[in-house]
Amino acid sequence: MKLLSFSERYGYTKPSDVIIREKITPEIQNAICSCFDRLPRTISINNIWEDCKLLIDKHLWSKFLNKREADIYEGNRYYEVFTPFIEDKNNKWFEKLNLVESAITFLYNTDKQNHTYPKGTSKNFIDDLNSEFERLNFAYHIIGTEIVEISSEEEIKTIETAMQESQNNIKTHLCKALELYAQRPEADYRNSIKESTSAVEACCRKLTGENSLGKALSKLEKNGVYIPQTLKNAFEKLYAYTNDGDSGIRHALMDETASYVPGSAEAYFMLVSCSAFINYLNRKTQWN
Repeated sequence: MKLLSFSERYGYTKPSDVIIREKITPEIQNAICSCFDRLPRTISINNIWEDCKLLIDKHLWSKFLNKREADIYEGNRYYEVFTPFIEDKNNKWFEKLNLVESAITFLYNTDKQNHTYPKGTSKNFIDDLNSEFERLNFAYHIIGTEIVEISSEEEIKTIETAMQESQNNIKTHLCKALELYAQRPEADYRNSIKESTSAVEACCRKLTGENSLGKALSKLEKNGVYIPQTLKNAFEKLYAYTNDGDSGIRHALMDETASYVPGSAEAYFMLVSCSAFINYLNRKTQWN
């Protein structure tokens, strides 16, 4: 049996350290630059082969940095823009994302207007960035050509509140769910969901002595803590999802080739939802 780490026992893993927003860590910075490195060396525009990265740098030089285009050259070399800008510690995190978005838009328009080869260069670049953002729990995603936030400060605060205001056994489950969600090199989303729901079970035991959610909610109502039936049904159905044999969350997968495997989105949703429900139960019993 694996011994719990110090952070797991005492809940010192912070959601804000796992779900990265309003900053770019060295790992995310390296990933962004690697996506740029993986772009094809050349693309064809109107049957003329061009250096893909040079085209992007020239665009960023004149349209993003607003410098004179001819000044990008110094003798036989040119000033690189993308990677040095991303790696510059003096540039703010949102300025770096502005540059990435500008590069995406330029590449997308070039792809669309000139039928670049290999085809889909912009799509591959966007897919590569989104894959890295998800892998590193970056709270942003590229939709179309725009970078949008997918994890809010309120969601992170919900998890933090549940961890801070709950007893150690509940906190331990939430902390473990967070660590499994952030585990590298491969996250364990299925067991992260399991730990999130185990935190709800632990909360139910604390409040009522009952292990199952249904019995716990019924006992709370008998003790005068009213929960609207629609809300009760909604969370019972969400809880039932974790006992679905197709997901293998609470039970072993029956088929290793099953088409459905819980991913990052499901694990994060359950972590936030279970934390919110724990906060809700805590407040209902405190105010009753």
